[in-house]
Amino acid sequence: MQKSANAKVRGITAAVFACGLLSFGAGAASAQDQTDISLISAPFGTGSYVMGSALEEISKKNGNGVRITHTESPGFVFNIKKLDAEPDLKANTIVGSGGGVLGLAEAGDAPFDKAYEPLKLIANYNLNSSWLATLDPDIKTIEDLKGKKIAVGRRAQINWAIQPVAILKDGYGFTDDDIDIEYVGTQEAVNALLDGTADAAVVGGYIDPVSDRVMMSPQTIEFLASGRKPHHLQWGAEQVAKAREAGISMANATIPAGADPSITEPMEGFADSVAWMVAPEFPDEEAYQVTKLILENIDQFGEYQATGKLMSPEGMIYGWDVEDIHPGALRAYREAGLIN
Repeated sequence: MQKSANAKVRGITAAVFACGLLSFGAGAASAQDQTDISLISAPFGTGSYVMGSALEEISKKNGNGVRITHTESPGFVFNIKKLDAEPDLKANTIVGSGGGVLGLAEAGDAPFDKAYEPLKLIANYNLNSSWLATLDPDIKTIEDLKGKKIAVGRRAQINWAIQPVAILKDGYGFTDDDIDIEYVGTQEAVNALLDGTADAAVVGGYIDPVSDRVMMSPQTIEFLASGRKPHHLQWGAEQVAKAREAGISMANATIPAGADPSITEPMEGFADSVAWMVAPEFPDEEAYQVTKLILENIDQFGEYQATGKLMSPEGMIYGWDVEDIHPGALRAYREAGLIN
């Protein structure tokens, strides 16, 4: 009788042990199915940093096998240089970047010290657009700025300085003798316009060119709320195209009438992507899963950042050619019917 009981206990123990092995095996398989991916974005407190944190949280809540860990970085120029300096990161790291800064990197133009390998698109998460505004009623077009002082962002700021200056010089043919460009910073540019030390200044915001939704940048909101009567100067589609042909990456876009009550007519201008990008070495399957994650949860980004409400599936690829998109991401976009 005792022998039979011992045999029964041994049988139960074996069964429990076997179940434990099965459970352990399932857990191990689950762990193996999960892919950890790093994301470096931009300085703490910026919109890009917030959107990177949003993507991390969404990846952890979603449970599709991709988990993203996000950290800040000094900025997009740093991100491109870091991937180049540390090749091991290319297989598992997403970086904050964009069309404008990537174009400078590929060409080896300042602030880059050499030509860098092109990155591939995962998704745009913002589209930035800027233009010039004035309080001088005699300045009605860009051509009227000859001999005037123009305040823009700092020299290294792509959307707020490099691209606007490229349109002025490559699009309109202005030289340094024709206009006085002051690189002061975005808030400082608006301040200079308001206190009369600049004749025109860079303003702008974020757009979804698919839905024509626009969200002004903080300093632009402050400027528009000043009670003054601004006049907004459109760049012109032809001039944007000339600047692009000269080597500055940007896409044509139109700021719709009514984006602000002071914008009474559509303005032909540009949009620059603010994007999550990867090296070509980034695995196709991981790129596919990350892109699919963003597409399936795109409505959640607005819960983290106001500009997240401007995200749209079509906007995720706006301004890019098919060959610029990572093959894994391209597969997700084709499945979603966004690309043939």
